[in-house]
Amino acid sequence: MNRCMMQIKNNEFTLNSASEVRVSGHNTGDQSSPVNGVVVSENSQETLSSLAQRLSAAEQRASARDSQLSRKELTALAASIREKVYGASYDFNKAKHDAELPSSDDPEWLASARQATDFINGRSDNPFFGMSAQQLSVIAYDEGGSFTTNERQAAMIESGRQYSEWSKSVVGKMWDEYQQRGKSTEGLKEILAYYKALPAIEESRYGNYEAEIMLQLDLQEIDWPEFNTSLLDMVANEWKPANEREDAAGDEGSAKGLGNEASPS
Repeated sequence: MNRCMMQIKNNEFTLNSASEVRVSGHNTGDQSSPVNGVVVSENSQETLSSLAQRLSAAEQRASARDSQLSRKELTALAASIREKVYGASYDFNKAKHDAELPSSDDPEWLASARQATDFINGRSDNPFFGMSAQQLSVIAYDEGGSFTTNERQAAMIESGRQYSEWSKSVVGKMWDEYQQRGKSTEGLKEILAYYKALPAIEESRYGNYEAEIMLQLDLQEIDWPEFNTSLLDMVANEWKPANEREDAAGDEGSAKGLGNEASPS
């Protein structure tokens, strides 16, 4: 069965699923800012028009997909997409993905695609650094051709980085609350709210997380510094997502991201 587990380890919170995202490449401290609802880094604001158009088309497809598929179907689709964009299938075809360019003469899109490839290979910043979780999900899971495979992977990597930042923050809050009150009710509520706010296809990857967290709220059996309370099997066997490869711990510039089976990002 697909088991979701909640852990606090190395000052990071994780509600585990059977897939993971690594964080690689690098950023050089570039700041981000929102423009017309699209958050892009300052050094890439010239790509806003092209990016906004592509995002708009992808958002429409995502909305239609999420309204037509059940949670179970979204879970399977997410696992399949992640395998192609980030799993062994990607590695097998990496040379092809690195050579992929948009079938367009749009210089802004071409620049974004090249930057994503350079980022994945450690030569540039992430073109999607600082974008919202919703926008990153739209890019990562879009199958309509608005983004290259490497752009989609870059979006997944940024999503993992942001998850890591959030997890460290929420663990700190939970620890402070536990020290003051002997329990972490508000921290668990924040975790619940975070997962409920995820895009539907991301939320689907965590099984019946609501029941998992509500159980913790009822029991409040938290062992510090580890959060190793056993959780129930909340999903049927057929929900088990396809296995996705695990990156070797210690890969340069890599860490585990959104939805890991270990500490995120």
